[in-house]
Amino acid sequence: MKRGLLFHALVVLMLGLIWHMPLQCLAQQNSVALDAKTDAEYDAEDDVNTALWLAAGGILGTAGSCLLGSIAIGGAYVYQPVPPAERLLGKSAEYVSFYTDAYKARIRRLQLVAATKGTLGGSAVFFLLGALNIKPWSDFVTR
Repeated sequence: MKRGLLFHALVVLMLGLIWHMPLQCLAQQNSVALDAKTDAEYDAEDDVNTALWLAAGGILGTAGSCLLGSIAIGGAYVYQPVPPAERLLGKSAEYVSFYTDAYKARIRRLQLVAATKGTLGGSAVFFLLGALNIKPWSDFVTR
């Protein structure tokens, strides 16, 4: 009887340890993911050149309405800069993976928003010039 009670106590102890370890590892992984995502988003906001994407969308939007402006939006979607390697030195592989994914996603989002704003503003200028019958580009078009 004593042996059966000891056996059952050890089984319960082992089950408790087995169930606790994965939860602890998962909590550590979530902490790494959260830290990497936070760092990546702050760094992406510092690194992105929103003025460039706003100007690209605005210039192409003014030159050819939404059709040419969509080239800027497509470029903002396709172009994904890689985070600088010095930020990732000495970090774990999990951190690097989470950081890189979050960095690229945030950069893409910021570039898309800036290019879309530029395209909409440029298209508005394009249509306003057309409505006022002002055609500054007609000097370049030969008949």
